[in-house]
Amino acid sequence: MKKQLAVGNSSFAMMMKTGSYYIDKTDFIKVLMKSGNYVDLITRPRRFGKTLFLDTLYAFLRLNPIGFNSNSRDFQKELFDGLTITEDKAFCDEYMGKFPVLFLTLKDVAGQNFNEAFSNMADLLAITAQDHAYLLESPYLTSLEKQRFEAYMNLGFDNTDANRFMASKSLRDILTYFARHFGKPAVLLIDEYDVPLAKAASGGYYDAMSLFMRSFFSVLKPDGRPLVNGMPILGKTVLTGCLRVSKESIFTGVNNFSVNTVCTDSESLAAAIGFTEDEVNQLLNYYGLESRKEDIRRWYDGYRFGSREIFCPWDVLNFCQYALESRDPQHFAPRNYWSGTSSNDVIDEFLGFLSDEDAEKMQTLLDGGEVAFVINEQLTYADFVDHKSDDFWTLLLFTGYLTVSQNLGNDRFLLKIPNEEIRQTFRERIQMRFSAANPSFAQHGLKLADAALTGSADGMSEVLEPLLRNYVSVRDAASRAPAENYYHGFLAALFACAGNRIQDFASNTECGDGYADIVFTSGTGSRRIGVVIEMKRTKRVEDLRNAVSEALDQIDCRNYSERFRKLRCSSYYSYGIAFCAKHCEVGGGILRSST
Repeated sequence: MKKQLAVGNSSFAMMMKTGSYYIDKTDFIKVLMKSGNYVDLITRPRRFGKTLFLDTLYAFLRLNPIGFNSNSRDFQKELFDGLTITEDKAFCDEYMGKFPVLFLTLKDVAGQNFNEAFSNMADLLAITAQDHAYLLESPYLTSLEKQRFEAYMNLGFDNTDANRFMASKSLRDILTYFARHFGKPAVLLIDEYDVPLAKAASGGYYDAMSLFMRSFFSVLKPDGRPLVNGMPILGKTVLTGCLRVSKESIFTGVNNFSVNTVCTDSESLAAAIGFTEDEVNQLLNYYGLESRKEDIRRWYDGYRFGSREIFCPWDVLNFCQYALESRDPQHFAPRNYWSGTSSNDVIDEFLGFLSDEDAEKMQTLLDGGEVAFVINEQLTYADFVDHKSDDFWTLLLFTGYLTVSQNLGNDRFLLKIPNEEIRQTFRERIQMRFSAANPSFAQHGLKLADAALTGSADGMSEVLEPLLRNYVSVRDAASRAPAENYYHGFLAALFACAGNRIQDFASNTECGDGYADIVFTSGTGSRRIGVVIEMKRTKRVEDLRNAVSEALDQIDCRNYSERFRKLRCSSYYSYGIAFCAKHCEVGGGILRSST
């Protein structure tokens, strides 16, 4: 019987106990613990397995809390039996089950305001303290320390000065009690360390949260650490998150701080989080899905950490699970598992502040190209309120919507969209922005239709010019469609927003002796009028006017007005629209009889 796939399970112990399929990453425990770094920060996009990696580290290192002086490692030996890490007996003897470990995940420290976020933080800290209630019986803690620890177990959720002060000092105190009880420095593991700041930035309370987090993480300062038996209370810290937060924002004064991001060239941790090609192939072979390798690669591969090509684990596991449950696993179509679980707010906000240059770059990326960017790894979440272009591109990279293709040096990287799933996600968000679903864009569509139905070529131009500068098409680059399709899609999207204002909309439809680009009507009876639009594209801006004249001549020469007689329109407007890059010119607009 095949092992079960534990999709979404981030508990290493649970996976081992239930016999779930596990891709062995335990060798990277040695890399971290032997690095000599006091603090290791690892940033990867969400859904790449950061929490499971930290939980594996937690399970391997932690002392058995049952019995004050228990050094039993039966718990670890059972869980890690047969895994790579156990091949190094000397390392296991030194590290396995040898450390007091505090493991926190900050993924739920969020709220619409600081009060709500603080309440969630207080709840987390209280539960954490309650999990270590055995410290109340420790002979190594003073009565005053036990009293203080009990206060953490009952920490108030209200955002008062007293509660906030207690919460900000809780990490330092609990680690001190750990070290004192077990007689050795503790290990601190924090997952999703940047979520409170990310949520605070979007919720408008960043200053309050960053001030709190700065105090909360002050235990990481070497000069500020208390000592226990002459040893520091904290021997190692590992943090994971999505974005590298500027050291000056919450980690001021922390030394020996090692950062491994999606831009890091170091190979030491490149494959620690995420699936390598060999690991994916082993997984597919195990479940009899080896024929699906190319589909998996095209849809879920493409990330580059260091020099390693990395697959998104969440997507690979979901695909395998759904394929195996289907009637025909060998032909089960790949799906987009990213868009339903990862927040797309970053794309929506980014599209709202597209510059002309950004739109061109986005178009290149969607068409399968690569673009060079300056990446600011030192930014803070507060920087995003300025809507600087470089910051948005940096965020798209760190959240997994883009990946590094090449390091060009001097903080410049060649970026690309990693795979078909992410490209589809972009398409969905872009289509939503440039559609009637977006009220702002829909208003422009109504204005364009009104201008066309009143003979105002200038009015049409006034609507088109500013929109064209940040329009991004979702054309399929693989189809090698003509460049005119870009502009055709742009106009079609706008007129689709006109709703009941227009009828009989048709694109590339038969008219007279040819095919008109766009045709529609409006009104009823004797007041029914039509609009025909012919588009041209030029390579030079100075050729736009001639192209407009050519378009209008084509409407007349090919007798496009015949279509309006069939639609029983009493009259019609004809327009020629010429495009060159992000520029356009509109001509025509003379009311003509269709009879």
